Amino acid sequence: MQWEVEALELAELRRLVLAAVAPYVDRDVLARQIAREEEQRRALAAFLDGWDAAGGGAPS
Repeated sequence: MQWEVEALELAELRRLVLAAVAPYVDRDVLARQIAREEEQRRALAAFLDGWDAAGGGAPS
């Protein structure tokens, strides 16, 4: 089957791509990676909060 990608609605294109990729995704690895990224976001936010509190804001 062949489609013109430009003619597909975004939601349909997303559905097709996710359906094609889903069988190859290791859900355990994905969950660990998402958790790791969330921890990195929290660490970065904490660093930035400390930076601002220490007067390390962006130069004017």
